[in-house]
Amino acid sequence: MSEVHVLTTGEAARYCGVNFRTVIRWIERGQLKAYKLPGRGDHRICVEDFVGFLRDNAMPVPAELGSATRKVLLVSTAPELAGCRPLLQQASVEVEIAGDSFSAGAILATSKPAMLVLDTSLEGLNGFQVLDCVRSRSDFSSLSVLVIAPAGEANPQRWLDAGADAVVAANCDRNELVGRINLLLDA
Repeated sequence: MSEVHVLTTGEAARYCGVNFRTVIRWIERGQLKAYKLPGRGDHRICVEDFVGFLRDNAMPVPAELGSATRKVLLVSTAPELAGCRPLLQQASVEVEIAGDSFSAGAILATSKPAMLVLDTSLEGLNGFQVLDCVRSRSDFSSLSVLVIAPAGEANPQRWLDAGADAVVAANCDRNELVGRINLLLDA
């Protein structure tokens, strides 16, 4: 994969099969997130935002761009969860691991993963506060969140109500976890 992180309006237009002025209208209407270059005023579109736009509008995602959004941030210190990394990498998923909320926040801001896998049994971490923070920020609006609830969780629905996209038990099978992650990434 090439290291393309931003697109011009012309490049976005070619991917969509439309005129570049159509892309500019999408930007002006707030449908497609972009920023302007200082001086000239040309628009640039982050690949992650463009892929999110394509998926939100049921448009096909080009293969070279789709792989850019298969990044997952796993927030956990549990070795059994970190053991899922090779299985995810085999499925073309780029995995970063954070052992605390500070590191997780830094990675979320810089790496722009498509998914957050949150181990709620992490010491010193309040999963509900993390969900509230993530869901309250517009720059994380397209971020999928998979919560790994403590074993024996009486009410997994409360995580979904708090903003999680899916919940699995901490004692779930690795293959089930990897399957759920792939399912959410492909949604």
